[in-house]
Amino acid sequence: MKTYSIEDVVRALYLAVLGREPDQLGFHSYVSLLVDRPERIYEVCTTFHRSAEHSERMLGGASIRDHSQYGEFRIILKHFVNIGARHRLIVDVGANGRERSNSFDLLKLFGWRGVLVEANPAQWPLIEKEFEGLDYSLVRCAVSESEGIFPFFLGINSDVSSLGRDNAAAWGEIQGEIAVTVRRLGPILDEHAIPRDFDILSLDIEGFDVVVLNDLISTSDYRPGLIIIETSMNFAHNSLEDIPVCEQVRKDYHLAYQTAPNMILARS
Repeated sequence: MKTYSIEDVVRALYLAVLGREPDQLGFHSYVSLLVDRPERIYEVCTTFHRSAEHSERMLGGASIRDHSQYGEFRIILKHFVNIGARHRLIVDVGANGRERSNSFDLLKLFGWRGVLVEANPAQWPLIEKEFEGLDYSLVRCAVSESEGIFPFFLGINSDVSSLGRDNAAAWGEIQGEIAVTVRRLGPILDEHAIPRDFDILSLDIEGFDVVVLNDLISTSDYRPGLIIIETSMNFAHNSLEDIPVCEQVRKDYHLAYQTAPNMILARS
């Protein structure tokens, strides 16, 4: 009887669920995980099933490109996206700019409102230029579980700057250090009259995502419908048990979708 290696199993998952050959980074990440923890095969299969790539494949590879006669597709899409939203509101912490943004398309294509939080002063003019004409407020500060003036470490690019030196240095040589205002997220939301059940919270703050999420959920009654949090680590983490979120987060949310960098939590 033929036996199969872990490499065979992972490749079979790629082919069966995603319909393609494995990419090198993801393949080695899954193989390494299963070599150390073979009992986590169910979690790996679930991750493939929940992935955005699998969802797109099930939809026939459809994209945002409009094939309708006079733009009717975008009208229909906008209608149903906005029906499904309570407030059409996203809070984007670590906004950075348009590239790799979780907020820009919602503001641009669907008319949502955004509260964008960015610590790095060098990014503020870029955000103002790229989001010009859209419905947003820019909050110029860093976010953590405490408030004050703290050092902010500039990474090799703007995506990886952080309040944590080690978090910024993990990507390459530190480019500099500046002092920034640090605030807690709850008071920022209060200041902007954000509804308690606003639609989406996106956290991308290089090592402080869980810290800020725990602080918000354990000390306030804000409960966004979806939370995007950069804790997937190339699918090394596959459940809320793998990351140090507080018990209240585990009680109120479940892992709904996953991409290589992000977990997407939905309110239970």
